[in-house]
Amino acid sequence: MPITIEQARAFEALAVTGTFQAAAQQIHKSHTSVLHAVRTIEEQTGLEVLDRRGYRTRLTPAGERILEGCRKLLAAERELAGHCEEMRTGWEPRLGVVFDGVVPPAWVLAAAGALVRAGAPTRLDVRAEFLSGVEEAFNRSSADLMVTVLPPSNEAVRAFALAPLPASLVVHRDHPLAQVGRASADELQKHVVLTVRGSDPRLVLPTAALEPRSTIHLQDFATKRAALLEGLGFGWMPDALIGVELRAKRLVRVRWDGESRHRFEPRLVHRRDVPLGRAARLFADVLQKIQKKRASG
Repeated sequence: MPITIEQARAFEALAVTGTFQAAAQQIHKSHTSVLHAVRTIEEQTGLEVLDRRGYRTRLTPAGERILEGCRKLLAAERELAGHCEEMRTGWEPRLGVVFDGVVPPAWVLAAAGALVRAGAPTRLDVRAEFLSGVEEAFNRSSADLMVTVLPPSNEAVRAFALAPLPASLVVHRDHPLAQVGRASADELQKHVVLTVRGSDPRLVLPTAALEPRSTIHLQDFATKRAALLEGLGFGWMPDALIGVELRAKRLVRVRWDGESRHRFEPRLVHRRDVPLGRAARLFADVLQKIQKKRASG
């Protein structure tokens, strides 16, 4: 027969206080009930858990091991009680969010900040991926929300359109492509293109048909921006991530025979069969408001 929560609570109290009377007072039980709980543990395990030779009750080595297990059991009970309380108030125990790195992290952090200010007890797990890696991480980690610029391949989800994210094909102002009046597609292909890992055929950019001389695959958009500023090549960047550089003309839009502007179409996605909790709804609402306001500004 397994040790019960009540037995574990009595045994831990005895270990902490050292006497049956003090243990009984600590857990608001009778002296007899604590004595019975400890005797039952010994009967069920076939082990002596107390060294009764002195005035102050001491645990045997076997008792010390059983105490460890009792404390784990009590910790699990407290955790479960906490989760139930959170769910009764509408706050879910955990909120997992995966977003595409094309979305400025500051927007996602602002949504996370709204949870902190609301005093949400929810444990937040936010991670950035890119293109197809977003949905892969969403499925692998059983996340609750994802922000993706690709149409979801899973039909068991609901997707809500967010405000478009303008992007530009840019290059450093001292790069050869910035010196020509208007480059041809052939001219572009002579230069290095910078891209972020996780390319996907579902994302069709105006430069998709080009076959550049060489490509540098980078870890994220921050690294890509640094590479652009070093003049290593040309590439697409969300305008929200290079506003300062565009205004200072450190980066300039590439003038060529094709389009130098593009719009990413982000979507906020969640599973149809999993109701959104209070934290997820607040996160989604704040993100949509921030994203719409800043994308339009």
